[in-house]
Amino acid sequence: MSAMTVEDINKLNKPTDGFLCPLTANTFGIEFLSFTISDYNTKKVIFEVGRDNPTPQDISVDFSTLGEDMYRRIKYNFSEDVLRLPLIQTSLVFSVGNREINGFRMIERHYFRDQLVKSFDFAFGFCIPGSTNTWDSVYSMPPLSSELINEMIENPYETKSDSFYFVNGKLIMHNKASYKYFREDGAQSKKSYEDKFGAKGAKAAKAAKESKVSDLDNFGEMKVAESKEVAGGARSASAKGASKDGPWSKEADYN
Repeated sequence: MSAMTVEDINKLNKPTDGFLCPLTANTFGIEFLSFTISDYNTKKVIFEVGRDNPTPQDISVDFSTLGEDMYRRIKYNFSEDVLRLPLIQTSLVFSVGNREINGFRMIERHYFRDQLVKSFDFAFGFCIPGSTNTWDSVYSMPPLSSELINEMIENPYETKSDSFYFVNGKLIMHNKASYKYFREDGAQSKKSYEDKFGAKGAKAAKAAKESKVSDLDNFGEMKVAESKEVAGGARSASAKGASKDGPWSKEADYN
């Protein structure tokens, strides 16, 4: 197979059957050390995994593929709350080997039943040799119709993603994920993950409130990705699921 380019990746309209590069393509010694997903507006942690932390229950290795590639297939279990957030922030801590890196870039394609739902493109840029770096990104999520969300809930692990990592336009890493979303009680007064990380989540939310930063104030300092394509049935930004003023409630948002 010829080497896949950025242009090739952006033409994909369904998950790849296998991996488009071997593990040995990562000749830069890039290692992922920790990964955090947060609600951008409240700063509360949704998911966190790292070498120094126990593996969370939300994540598991996909054993459908044996061998070294099975560690490149991950299964996530999330609440439907995550599907309804307008902005999600991620923080990836990674280290690099003894070679400098220019043009470090990630393209992430999300699908449901072989239909492209959203696509994101992030650029980190330059990394010095032997460094440890933090890659903060903000995902501007396309609002999904209630019908599509219900289908995703009713069909676990049929929502999938491919993450492609490039250095100077060359594909060096490819990871896969599948997602299971569980339904929440619409009468609850808070999102399911709000108490999950205890004081850490509360502290982050308090800091976000005190800073009074709007959704877009920090976008210039972060690598922001807009959704490139949205599946049919998506709602306008002003519909349910978009950022709202005033107290949040599941009963108002989910009905």
